[in-house]
Amino acid sequence: MASARSLARHRALYRVLLNLYPRSFRRGYAEPMTQVFVDHLRHVGARAWLRTVPDLTRTVPTERIDAIMSRLGPGARVVALAFVVLGAAVVSIGFGGGAVPIVAVAVVAVLASQRRLFVPLSHRDHAPLRHAVVQTWWAPVAALLGLAMLVAGVGTIFEAHNLGGRIVGSALLLAFGGAMLFGLMRRPLDRMAGNSMILLATIPALLFFWVIVPPLAAIVIWIGVLSSGFSDRPAVPAAS
Repeated sequence: MASARSLARHRALYRVLLNLYPRSFRRGYAEPMTQVFVDHLRHVGARAWLRTVPDLTRTVPTERIDAIMSRLGPGARVVALAFVVLGAAVVSIGFGGGAVPIVAVAVVAVLASQRRLFVPLSHRDHAPLRHAVVQTWWAPVAALLGLAMLVAGVGTIFEAHNLGGRIVGSALLLAFGGAMLFGLMRRPLDRMAGNSMILLATIPALLFFWVIVPPLAAIVIWIGVLSSGFSDRPAVPAAS
């Protein structure tokens, strides 16, 4: 059990570390978090930091990102997320494999902070693909791009020169292609979730800008998504 002086010292250090969180977060949670930390400290002593430090490392970036994103509208958040993931991919390519773990952690933190945008995707309800493809003028382009990524994902298994490239490349293309089609099917029921998935699924096409056709298709999809908006339109009441 820690002494009173030791408790005060650890508590003061913890209060300093809480300043890493955004001010809006500290207003609501600083005192309860401090009390929980002190109670844990009384029971296990300095070993309380073994749980506290990983928790701070995980939650501080998430809350900081969320504080920034909260200033944006829902649609702007989705666009920002897509640019973050696209930028991360470009950085990984530019700096080589050594930057991949750091970039991956940053991307996961950003996506985790905005996970509520994608919660509706867990619902099982979705429109049939044949209806989703014709829901709007750009939907056929998105469907073709999604199918192209699925085909390319299968082809990568046989084209890559090493097993790692086959597994990673194929898995990514199949995942993004499937995400595109799933986003199209989800969009008629929840435009925010569907559009979020569709925009993120265009990232591989934008990366291969020298191929010309896929990035052009991705740009068309972006124009269509941004012009249609991210909020579900209320149903128009039938005329009596």
